[in-house]
Amino acid sequence: MIDAPSSLSTPAYVRLREQLRADIVAGVWRLGQHITLAELTQHYGVSANPAREALLQLQGEGLVDMRIHRGAVVRSVDARFVKNIYDLRGAIETMLAAEAARRMTDGDLAGVAAAVEAFERAAAEGEVDAVVRANRALHRRINGAADNGPAVEVLEGRSTLVDALRRSLGYRSERLAEVMAQHRALLSALKARDPDGAAMAAAAHTMSARDDLLAHLARHGAA
Repeated sequence: MIDAPSSLSTPAYVRLREQLRADIVAGVWRLGQHITLAELTQHYGVSANPAREALLQLQGEGLVDMRIHRGAVVRSVDARFVKNIYDLRGAIETMLAAEAARRMTDGDLAGVAAAVEAFERAAAEGEVDAVVRANRALHRRINGAADNGPAVEVLEGRSTLVDALRRSLGYRSERLAEVMAQHRALLSALKARDPDGAAMAAAAHTMSARDDLLAHLARHGAA
């Protein structure tokens, strides 16, 4: 079933699109898996029309490839895809971090600090699903503070497959320590309202994540 909507006016296909994104990350639908409309309608308790519309939107984001009369296939991920997505994320998140530093309110900073601590608790527990969710929540906090809806929308769609890959491959303990230090550096720049420092911290964090995931893929093979 689709989770309870945040607004009763939200169209069913939009709620299903968001649920599908979350479920791809969670491994409900695996990278490379074929999904039929019948499976979607049964799994989520919706009719074929919102299921088809949700898939069309996800195809526009590059998450799935539609098959005529046969549903869709969740896109597989390889090293080239990872590099391209992280290059895109690096450019956008660097810009958003700088703008967030200019716009940060005390409330925004408190939210980011709480998200940093939530990530560190998840990392200490070592549960990869929770770590991936906490990481995405933290970056949504930072990116949202920049007040650039179109940029955030691009990131949301393009980050799903990378998050799903990260969940399937997991984190090295050394990588988790690096991520926590990088989050703290980014938080420090935001607290200082330092756009250049925030941009540099965001760029270093994104490129470090790219290189780590590419190394992971080289060891374990593409998803």
